[in-house]
Amino acid sequence: MKNLLTAQSLDLEQLQRIAQPKAVEGGEEDYVAGRVAITTVEANSAQLTVADLRSGKPCQVGIMNHGHQITLSCTCRDSYLWVPCRHRYAAALALREYLTAHPPKIWKHVLDQGAAAAPRRAASHNALLLFSLQDQDGGWSIAAYALNARHLESDPRDRAAVTAEIERRGFSREAKAVRQRVSHTSYPLANSDEITVANLLANAFGGYYYGSHHYEVVLPYLSHCLVFAGDTGEPLQQLLHVHAQPGALEAQLKQTKKGLQVSAQIVAGDQRIVIKPRELMVLARDPLWLLHDSEIVQVGMVDGVAAALLDNPSLLIPPEDTEEFFDQYLLPISERVKVSGDMIEWIELPPREPQPRLYLSEQAGALQAELRFAYGEHEVRHEKSTPAHSVRRVAGTTSFAKIARDAAREQELAASINSAYGFKKGTEPHILPLRASTQPIDFLLHQVPKLAEKGFEIFGEEALVSAKVNRNKPSISFKVNSGIDWFDVTAEVSYGDLQVALKDIRQAIKKREKFVKLADGSIGALPEEFVEKYRHIFNMGQEAGAGALRFNQTQLTLIDQLLSEADQSSTDAEFERRRERLRNFEQIRPQPLPPGFTGELRPYQKFGYDWLHFLQEYNFGGCLADDMGTGKTVSTLAFLESVYDRDNDAAATLIVMPRSLLFNWQREAAKFTPNLAVYVHADAGRITTSQAFDEHDLVLTTYGTMLRDVELLRQYEFHHIILDESQAIKNPVAETSKAARLLRGKHRLALTGTPIENSTGELWSQFAFLNPGLLGSLEYFRNEFVTPIERHQDGDTAQFLRRMVFPFILRRTKDQVAKDLPPRTEEVVICDMEPAQRKVYLKQRDVYRAKLLGLLNDGGGMEAARMQILEGLLRLRQISNHPRLADAKYKGGSGKFELLLETLETLQAEGHRALVFSQFVQMLTIVREALDARGVPYAYLDGQTKNRQEQVDRFQNDDALPFFLISLKAGGVGLNLTATDYVIHIDPWWNPAAEQQATDRTHRIGQDKPVFVTKLISRDTVEEKILQLQQRKRDLVDQIISAEGGVFKALTREDVELLFS
Repeated sequence: MKNLLTAQSLDLEQLQRIAQPKAVEGGEEDYVAGRVAITTVEANSAQLTVADLRSGKPCQVGIMNHGHQITLSCTCRDSYLWVPCRHRYAAALALREYLTAHPPKIWKHVLDQGAAAAPRRAASHNALLLFSLQDQDGGWSIAAYALNARHLESDPRDRAAVTAEIERRGFSREAKAVRQRVSHTSYPLANSDEITVANLLANAFGGYYYGSHHYEVVLPYLSHCLVFAGDTGEPLQQLLHVHAQPGALEAQLKQTKKGLQVSAQIVAGDQRIVIKPRELMVLARDPLWLLHDSEIVQVGMVDGVAAALLDNPSLLIPPEDTEEFFDQYLLPISERVKVSGDMIEWIELPPREPQPRLYLSEQAGALQAELRFAYGEHEVRHEKSTPAHSVRRVAGTTSFAKIARDAAREQELAASINSAYGFKKGTEPHILPLRASTQPIDFLLHQVPKLAEKGFEIFGEEALVSAKVNRNKPSISFKVNSGIDWFDVTAEVSYGDLQVALKDIRQAIKKREKFVKLADGSIGALPEEFVEKYRHIFNMGQEAGAGALRFNQTQLTLIDQLLSEADQSSTDAEFERRRERLRNFEQIRPQPLPPGFTGELRPYQKFGYDWLHFLQEYNFGGCLADDMGTGKTVSTLAFLESVYDRDNDAAATLIVMPRSLLFNWQREAAKFTPNLAVYVHADAGRITTSQAFDEHDLVLTTYGTMLRDVELLRQYEFHHIILDESQAIKNPVAETSKAARLLRGKHRLALTGTPIENSTGELWSQFAFLNPGLLGSLEYFRNEFVTPIERHQDGDTAQFLRRMVFPFILRRTKDQVAKDLPPRTEEVVICDMEPAQRKVYLKQRDVYRAKLLGLLNDGGGMEAARMQILEGLLRLRQISNHPRLADAKYKGGSGKFELLLETLETLQAEGHRALVFSQFVQMLTIVREALDARGVPYAYLDGQTKNRQEQVDRFQNDDALPFFLISLKAGGVGLNLTATDYVIHIDPWWNPAAEQQATDRTHRIGQDKPVFVTKLISRDTVEEKILQLQQRKRDLVDQIISAEGGVFKALTREDVELLFS
């Protein structure tokens, strides 16, 4: 049977799980010590007594099996707890022992239950459910009783008559306790609330699941029940009235002869209950339920003030304390409960928007803020639970203003500043200390203005001692004095009347601090715009004593930028003269061509010639960075002819270049400047003493020879040192770059069509050769220019750098000199891959994508995955061309390769000639095999070709050769191939400048035919995405100088995901 009480039905493990460890331990102690006695054991219930060591009295423990659960009850003072006490656990142990020794007879229980079932159901059909509130050792409990209607004289459905009869006759003996669950079937006279309460009490009877006498759940239902006060002997002694709606606590003020009487009252509907302490009992505290006399009522909004009034419902304020009561005590009372009385007047103020205020102060040296809200002339503190209104006394009167508070708005304003401005929660809601990570000065300088902008009024700042801020903005004045080849700059920085030493400002900016300490102990802010405006001058200048900073003459542009933004400045005449020449850069004084120059210069070449004279006059190094094929060599030779025409005793000029350009320089010099003595310092029998250079005007050498002979070359001070294709020194830490910087010369020039190929950092390397110190140290340049420009796409920094180097770089693109060149047409041709080719591509793409994203997700970052990225991109680019480049065993076709062969066949048939470029020598090998099989002649050049010039001359002079196959890196620079009119790029490269250089082999001065450029791109491959990145990554560097920025070094995780998508 489900409700039969057996040893197996007592789940002691469940008891152990929900009981406190001390209760389990104490219960075992009581059981072992023999403190448990069994009173009665029935089929589904048992009564036991357990000695209570605290009170010395026995506790009554009841255990009942309800079928679906077992409940345990106890009369100890812990009976209100939800979890079992030690007495219940001890009783369960003892009962299990008894039931194990005396198992119940199931057959007897079944028959007894069947025989008694019908009469019990019949009896309950005519019973009323009643409830008794009973006092138990200072506590209380609620019990359910059934009263059979046959005992009543009145109609059991007439509640009023029944209530009156019960009050008159008592019926305590006739009422029977109900401890089992009930239903409308067994008690049809009961309403739904009575059924609910009876079942809640049945569940809570043992506390096994619901806790012992946890009656907060029961009380709300009693307003529709018949409730009486009584005890276990006489449960129905006095009828109680349970109010359905919560009441409100009020304070009544009355002036008496003895003083001001404060009385607590409860208003419940139309009824006013004057509280008498001896008649008041607290039934539950959350929410608060009170029993006063015969009234049970719930009281809402009870806090410390209300609780104090309930504990002391009648207070007498002596006459001498009345003013203190009004000023200090009535206000908090009236904010919590309603206060009434004849001697006071309430003034209702109209609703207003709360004005947030912060009061700053220092407690034990720590900065904190107090949050208040102003409603007109009145002010209130922020509270965790905002009351509906606050009260303020009208001074000197018994009138009180009631302020309607906008609780939602106050809480919204408080929430908006808790963490966003550096605060943390304090011990009180209105106190806001700063977080440990928030610097007080940083808060005052940066967060306080933001709070003011948000609408907060700030008070107390002027009284701060440890954290004192000077609110004046810094103003700066510069003074510049010129030296032989340097400028000394002194600066004065002021905050109002206080001046700051330049070294203090410089040190703060170098440390990236946001403030500086002033002479009076206050703190001055270094606004971000101030730091950004002047940080370069303070970081790049060298200390020169007396508070001055010394700058190289080439840094004049830097100083000029800063002076233009200074509050005040003064300069000497020499600085002004030089600055004016730089500002009027476009009006450089024209120079006559020397009579020994046998060629002609186009207008833009003539300007380049004049610009080289300008650099020499002011002893500036410069970079002639015109597009490939626009005649930089000719302009430079004309300038050098002019140098030696004017000074025949001038020292020799050293020109360093890639080996592939030696022949071109010799040929051009012989053609345009035959009077200059040219010596090639590159062969095995070259000069070994530096004095021998005096016998020549131009000394031509290669970068490799320069590196090997640097000790010899640095012994001689050349008139000019010129680096052609100066991107060769783009790596500042490479030995070639270091060797170039060791050379001695009065003047320095660089010639290149691509001063920036892959990174902005390459610019530093070239200017460290041209104008040492112009761009500061390498570390500073990387941190302050390269990283912001390449990583953060900082356009302002890019423009600042552009202005610094602008006078020293002359750059003209082909578009700017278009009238001197035939038109050029570029097109991108998209090729579809062969099915077998695409299958290979997708497989490799998925493999590398999974591998790379795994590395990136592991936290290694781009640098850790760099080699794998390069490897993956290489494989995918090779397959996009032809899978044979990645797998020699591949037997399928290539869509791009077939399209290339068709294009070449068409060009040959139409009589055109073409340069064919590829990154991959293997790809050129595959093309060569196809052309050989078709009997098509061609010229060929890669890094292993020894007779380079022979191949160039052969193609230039033999119209029967339709194609020139060239490795991009081997033939991208130093070649003049104007005999062709078509350029085909089989594959794209990261650096579009390298592609441009290759195209410029044919689209250059001397070309008289339109040039057509074709790029072959495989659809839906990494090649298409490289084109996207080329355009995306070039923009910022293009702002600095009209060359293309590198791509790979600025790759982000998003770029990697794009490339391998």
